[in-house]
Amino acid sequence: MSHDDGRGGLPRTSLEDLERIPVGPDAGSYSSEDWEQLRDLAVGHMQRGDLPTGTRIRWGRLALAALPGKYPEGRSQRLVIESARVRAYLIREFGPDATDPARDLPALRADVLRNLGMPRETAERLADGWQSLPREQMLRLRLAKNLLSALHPVLPLLEDEGAVTGDLRAWLELAPRLP
Repeated sequence: MSHDDGRGGLPRTSLEDLERIPVGPDAGSYSSEDWEQLRDLAVGHMQRGDLPTGTRIRWGRLALAALPGKYPEGRSQRLVIESARVRAYLIREFGPDATDPARDLPALRADVLRNLGMPRETAERLADGWQSLPREQMLRLRLAKNLLSALHPVLPLLEDEGAVTGDLRAWLELAPRLP
């Protein structure tokens, strides 16, 4: 992703051109730093209240499309956390929409639960004495807490009483006890 002046970084171009980058033939040639820059740019524009709603949603989708390049090692927990944060922001700002993967609230809840990295019972057992745990276990608990915190913007929307929501609410009650 090079500037027109040859200094590197993102091209100075339109949203339409930037949207082609993740699906273009050169997508594999960009560094994780380039993808991080694209994600940062897209998140910044997604949050601009002076832009039309549809444009902001497109920027949010571009931020999501940049994440696999930022985390080339695959579906890491960090990728899941950042994706959940962007998706939660889009849902909070523009409402849930089951036809839009970026704003599908049930899918976001399911992704969070699926990627917590351990059963809730294990996290509950480890939470009380997390200070004495090996570093690796502390980090697993911390990553779970970060993933759960991504949902705070959509907590008011978690009103249904389905099994997924009940499990998620129990996790959210546990989160303050995690490192």
